[in-house]
Amino acid sequence: MRITRTPLAFSLAALLALGACGGEDAPQTLPPSAAPGADAMGQDMDPEMMALIGELQELQQQLGPIQDQVMQDPELQRHLEEVRDQVDQAMRADNPELLDRMSSLEAEFVAAQEAEDQARMQELGMQAQAMEMELRQAQEAVLSRPDIQERIEAFEAEQRAKMLEIDPEAGSMMDRMDEIVERLGW
Repeated sequence: MRITRTPLAFSLAALLALGACGGEDAPQTLPPSAAPGADAMGQDMDPEMMALIGELQELQQQLGPIQDQVMQDPELQRHLEEVRDQVDQAMRADNPELLDRMSSLEAEFVAAQEAEDQARMQELGMQAQAMEMELRQAQEAVLSRPDIQERIEAFEAEQRAKMLEIDPEAGSMMDRMDEIVERLGW
């Protein structure tokens, strides 16, 4: 089996990345410039790609409330937590130094923020950007493992089924998102 990069998978990957980098409770204080792809989006893109990205974002906004409602289901939350735990354990086993460096960087950023040291915050933000690719590659390696893929696919199937129970039209929106993602080569 192979993970398809569906929009739901992108959402799940983001949720899983939070778990691998310290969980939901980890401070979300790194600047937006340290976010994956913050600089790349919008630069040198042709109008067709921009239109597709806009359509994808619109569909994500329409599906967002349905996805939020589905994620209130305790069983689905438990399933997601199990997947997060498995990814977190694999990331920590495969990349302990990288995750330790990221945690240290986050702690330094919080200290610089509390000290209102803008220069240090900017320096740490740049370091975080440099680590981003390494962290993303490590995450992709973990997410490509067959045991992890199987758990993710099971979660996505369960999530999709519950979304369709709430709104049968969600299926056509998710299908269109899949088409756009495929067309964009994501």
